[in-house]
This record gives sequence, C-alpha cells and structure tokens, in this order.
Amino acid sequence: MLLNRLAPAPASYEWLFDLLVGRTPTVYWAPEGELPAGYRRVEQFAVLPAGGGRGFVVSPAAHRSAVSALASYNALRAPRQRMARRAVATAMRVGLTGLLATRIDVGVADGATADQLTGVLLTDYLRSMFGCAQIVVAIGGGSGPYRKPVLQVFGADGAPLGYVKVGWNGWSRAAVRREAAALAACADTDLKLGVPALMNQRQWRGLDLMVTAPLPAGVRRMRTPQLPPVALLREITEIFPGHAGELVASPWWQGVRTRIAALAEPSGTGSWLAPVADRIEAEQGQTQLAFGGWHGDLVPWNLARLDHAWPRGKRLGSRVYAWDWESSAADAPVGFDALHFYFQVAFVQRREPLEQAAALAASQAVPALRDLGVPEAARPLLARLHLLELAIRHEEARASTGDCDARFYPAISQRLRATGSASAGRSDSVGLAAS
Repeated sequence: MLLNRLAPAPASYEWLFDLLVGRTPTVYWAPEGELPAGYRRVEQFAVLPAGGGRGFVVSPAAHRSAVSALASYNALRAPRQRMARRAVATAMRVGLTGLLATRIDVGVADGATADQLTGVLLTDYLRSMFGCAQIVVAIGGGSGPYRKPVLQVFGADGAPLGYVKVGWNGWSRAAVRREAAALAACADTDLKLGVPALMNQRQWRGLDLMVTAPLPAGVRRMRTPQLPPVALLREITEIFPGHAGELVASPWWQGVRTRIAALAEPSGTGSWLAPVADRIEAEQGQTQLAFGGWHGDLVPWNLARLDHAWPRGKRLGSRVYAWDWESSAADAPVGFDALHFYFQVAFVQRREPLEQAAALAASQAVPALRDLGVPEAARPLLARLHLLELAIRHEEARASTGDCDARFYPAISQRLRATGSASAGRSDSVGLAAS
C-alpha cells in the first residue's frame, strides 16, 4: 500500500517553526502535548510527507481546506509526488492523518493581553491581509542553501487565495525583492507569457513577505522538458530595456564584480571567484554581447500550460505560464535562459554530473541561441558566464545559510578554474559545443 511506503516527514520543519513562530515569552511551538507550563494551545499543524523526501506543513483542523492544500495544483507535480500527495490527502479525508503526521502545537502565554498578541501569529496576520476569518496555511521550506518558506493560503472553502514567499536571510530577502520587481515589470508589459500577479509586498516581524495570486486552476505540467518558444524567450529579454556592448563595460559585468567583492568579505567563502572573473575579463572582456532581462530559473518545474477550449471542448490553443522569478535580473547576457533550462534539466532532473550537464546545455541551447542572435563565436563565453552566474548565486546563498549544494560545489569551482582561453572554443577539452 502506498501509504505504508511513504517516508516519514523530515525533521527539517524545525527551522520553519523557529522562523515563523519562534520560542519567546509570548509565543512558543513544541511537538504535540509538549508546550511548557504557562502556554495554551491556539493552533496545531501536521507535518506530512509529500513525496521525494519532502515535508509539507498544514493545519489539519479544517479538513476540506487541508485536503485542498494537498491536492492543489497537483497536475504540476512529478508523478511520484502527485501520487504521494493524493495518498496523504486520502488519509486526511478518512481521518488517518495521525498515522503519517508529526503534530506541532503553537501556544501563547497564559494571561497575554490582546496588545501583546497583536502581530505575534503569522496566521492572524495573513487572515487580516486576505480579509478572511478562517484560512488554512500550507507551508513548504525546502532545504540546502536556497531554502526559504513558501506558504499557500486557502480559504475555508478550500479555494486558493495566494502564495507567500518569505525572505529571512540576506539571499532570500534579495530573492523575494527581485521577484517582486520582475512581476511588477511584467504587469506593465503586454506579455503572451503568463505570470502570477503580484498582490502585495510587505514586512512582518523582520521578515520580507511577497504575495502572489494563485495560478489559473486549469494549468498543467509540461509533459516533456521542452524549452519555451524563442518568441517567449525574446519577450522575457524585452521586459526591461536592452543594450549591446563589450562585456567588461556592461552594467551586468560591473554587478558581477561587485557581488564577487562582497563575497570575499567577511566570510571569504567566495574568494575563489575573483581570479576566475579576472581571467574572463583579461581573455574575453572586449567580446560584444547583447544584454536584457532574464527569468533566472526557467526550468520545466517552473513552467506550465493552460489550454483554452471552446464550450464544446474543442481545443483553441494554450498559454505558457512561468513563475519563481526570484533569480531574475534586468540586465543579463541574452541567451542565459536557454542555457539555464538545458543545464538544470540535465543537472537537477536527470542528475548528470556538472561537467556533462554543462556540455549538454551548451550543445542543446545552440538553436535557441542562434535564433536569439547570439553569434557563434560568443557562445562558449556565454556558457562560461552562465556557470559563473550560478556559482555566484550559490556562494551568496551559502554565505547566508552556511549550507552547500554538494553536487554543485566544488565541481563548479573546478570547472570554472579549468576553463581558459586555450580551451574556450574546443568542446573536446572543456565540454562546450559552440555550434
């Protein structure tokens, strides 16, 4: 039976509750039945397995909304995760949640005044934000250097109200602000690409909150990991004003140097990046490139389609939707999104080693790069710069959390340090196919 094969919920929920609830004289969280004396329970959450070794936190009190939280947008998930969520939703529906869940109590201090409790509970704050007397909050947090809480908020009837991303450290705060800026820019542009609407951006108890509207109910997972049409890639580049010029003179490159310098102090975790950038600048700094907006994480699991049909069911067409713009930028080398798509499919989805994933990305992206107008001679440099961008991103996140993606680092350091001018144009020595 599938329920028996589900792994227990991981213990990674602890950092989520420390962050979103805390343990203070006013509010405290603890495993079920273990609140200290002087606290009364006001909320309870269940930490459930959600497939793929992931945990999923949801309030089991409002069963209809909790079941909706588990089933929400299941058509976007991988088959194994979809089956796991359906199994847990079934268990919740028939009252078997206790067999699967770790329960967490949230309590407030006995005798705490209304003024003392104002703004203490995130669920109360979200009720006010969404204007609903009753909500269910489902929370995912992820793991590793890029982890951050992502909350789904549902009404009492199970209808999704919105998503809330939480910036809690240096990297994640910058991430939610980048995404908010990108979504605001998208709203000012007539796009064929669908994006979530930005509903709100505010701070709560020192955390950055970014709220987006739900995706349309009918969105479906892409059946094959297919790069969106070049017309949509070009549309993304044009969300922000573009320009062309030498790499070394570009605002993007100046930003790269600033980010690398910041990583060298005070932790020094990214000190290895400066020599890599120096080498690129010395060897290829005068290369002409086009610059424009990029999504930053255009991958199959951040994409979906919405099919449109006539009332009798005849298919009229479909629209591609893209979310998770937290790594977006207004001024990046054109072609990054195509390279990133193929690299992540190979590295994350198919679990290829980094060296092979980079080679596959450089080769598979060629048709899109050609259609985007990237000259053949510039493509090896573009692939090199994309890996440098990912390396900086990893080091920024690692500096904030102390966590490292062991599959990515130190392999990325070895790759970038080994790639130089003598091998930049030869796929047999650096794994980059230029055409």
